Amino acid sequence: MVKNLPLTFGLSIVGLMLLIAIFGPSLAPHAPAEEHRAFRYEGQLYGGPPMQALPPFSHPEYPLGFDDISRDLLSRLLWAVRPTLVLCVIIAAVRLLLGLVVGGVVGFLGPHVASWLDTITTITSALPILIVALGYLIWTGGSAVIVYQGVTPITANNAGLAAFIVALCMTGWVNSASVVQGYVQKILHAPYLESAQAIGLNRWQITRRYILPQVWPLLPMLLASELTAVTLIVAELGYLGYYIGGSYIYTDKTTDSPLPDIVKQKAGQPELGQMLSDFFGQYSRAPWVSIFAGLLMVLLLVGFTLTSEGLRRSLDITRPRRWYWRNLLQRKTSKSKLNQAT
Repeated sequence: MVKNLPLTFGLSIVGLMLLIAIFGPSLAPHAPAEEHRAFRYEGQLYGGPPMQALPPFSHPEYPLGFDDISRDLLSRLLWAVRPTLVLCVIIAAVRLLLGLVVGGVVGFLGPHVASWLDTITTITSALPILIVALGYLIWTGGSAVIVYQGVTPITANNAGLAAFIVALCMTGWVNSASVVQGYVQKILHAPYLESAQAIGLNRWQITRRYILPQVWPLLPMLLASELTAVTLIVAELGYLGYYIGGSYIYTDKTTDSPLPDIVKQKAGQPELGQMLSDFFGQYSRAPWVSIFAGLLMVLLLVGFTLTSEGLRRSLDITRPRRWYWRNLLQRKTSKSKLNQAT
């Protein structure tokens, strides 16, 4: 086979991210939620607001510095890949399953029998995924709830895994359903299916013997494509301040300023979407947090995109294969020998 560089590079990047997700928390040098409110280094005091955050590449024990509230950024990044990857895989798998079922049913039964499913697919495809997901998260759990920690007011939201799965699967399954529907309809028009119907095979037997074996090879490509789409939406929602686990905003009154410093923080383990949130709040104190988290998110997107493209190329039967050129060369050689013999 011709070298499939997108698949090679894509699988390498995805494999690296899997290794970080599996072994990252055990390799983290510090606890991801540990705060260093008064950290002195080379005569300079670093910490939370209003003190300066420790910049990256300035301390050997904290190579990536602190985030905006003085937590070790390297440890948080090593912890953040796992929940992001798990979230994207679960949502992509659910979307692919829904698309496979709906697309298969509509493609096999046809729009006349399953007209209501075809209508739902058409309407859903016109809805913007980001707006629908954002609206559902706000409606179910993303709305602010005022609680108190001592005398400090806290604004909290409680967006959980179930809310994210429903929000990103409400319209996200349409792309996979459209691909599966078109592929099934293409198979149904094949001449050999008329022979299968002529010998008395029912619909389930035709599906099991002829349709499913040709649809299964599409699933890895569709899964990689769904992972790309889900990762992008998770990054966009995180930038807008909605991410798994919820968040809270608390006010911290400082003595150096008459106004309170507003700090946005995630409760529990870090996640890449959470680290991309509050970009403008972090930019004034620790812009490197969004840069490093964004680089990891981009790397994840590139890995899934290249994997999807590589799988598409490997499934494309019209692309030239090395064996094809070798056989063509052998045919030319045999023809030349035959001409010489005659």
